[in-house]
Amino acid sequence: MVDPNAHRHRARRIMKRIAIALGAFVALVVLAAGALWVAAGTRRFNERMDSRALAFMAHTAERGAADPAGPRLSYLNERELEAFTRPAGPLPQPMVRPMPAARRLSREGLTQEVLYFPSAIALAHAEANTASAYVYRHGRLGERPIVLWVPGLFVSNLALSPISWFTRQALDRGADVVLYVPPYHLERTPAGYHSGEAFFATTLGDHLNAFAQELSDLRRLAAWLRAQGGGPVGAFGASLGALELLRLASWDDTLDFLTAFIPVVRPNDLIERPEAEPMRRRLAREGGSLESMLQVYGAFDLTASERRPAHLVPARISVIYGRYDLIALPASVEAWARRWGVTRLYPFERGHTLSLFHRRAHEDYARVLDEDLRALGR
Repeated sequence: MVDPNAHRHRARRIMKRIAIALGAFVALVVLAAGALWVAAGTRRFNERMDSRALAFMAHTAERGAADPAGPRLSYLNERELEAFTRPAGPLPQPMVRPMPAARRLSREGLTQEVLYFPSAIALAHAEANTASAYVYRHGRLGERPIVLWVPGLFVSNLALSPISWFTRQALDRGADVVLYVPPYHLERTPAGYHSGEAFFATTLGDHLNAFAQELSDLRRLAAWLRAQGGGPVGAFGASLGALELLRLASWDDTLDFLTAFIPVVRPNDLIERPEAEPMRRRLAREGGSLESMLQVYGAFDLTASERRPAHLVPARISVIYGRYDLIALPASVEAWARRWGVTRLYPFERGHTLSLFHRRAHEDYARVLDEDLRALGR
């Protein structure tokens, strides 16, 4: 005789097995996530991630296009870089377009739009020659403190999510945020490239001009923001973005406070690394010398520069950096900080690649932002 409840018992056994399997899968995921989180705090894991990032950057540079006429360099030292990027003529008058849905923050009462204006320095790919910045404001720009936010190399759509953890800190405190888009990144990316790749996969002269175009854009944008009202203008720069802002601050009087996050204060640290051998091979192939490249990169070297900010006092500069960083070397960061008299140093246990994913960095930024706004009466 067939048990009329047999199918129910069988269904229960199947459901039990599925539940056990799902439980085991969840446990494995939790264990893997826990193991990854533990590894993310170790020096060895962080250095391995940074080493891979350096190797990727060097191999991207090795595949770059050669200039038939040889490398054509627009500047050779700090003095020539300053003159090449110095704002000339009237300030830019940015145009405005709606913020794309993918860039919007879910926040009530916030005006979100994109500013754009022609860059003063042209690059080989036309897509880069229109500067753009995402604006997140509570009212008219200039009525409140402004934080000019500048990301580092290879910023992508994916990276904008953890970046928003920092920008929200400023918005939570009533400041407005203007997030600059670097050349050859995001919507300034040429067809056929991923965000950031063209920064290296171009001629050497164009590669160096991309550094200069960003600096020129920022000098003009910061001056325009300063002209919008009486509120203080501050900045947050990450990696190369921090270097560009610090170089700007050594020449211009447009910033009242600045946080440098994992700042690459000595670009030659990158080209001297073992992982940079593909880039050195490219130099040799095109008839360039390592010495000449180190000289040009040295125009951005803050550890050797004699120029210090006259307007931005060291007390309003803060530095958040990783103890395990192979790209923004802690020794270089600390040497630069001593040279400039910067004492607000906040190291944390991460390298460069994983720096966005550490609660300590976000807590330190909230603290220094409160200090800066309070010191400026806001």
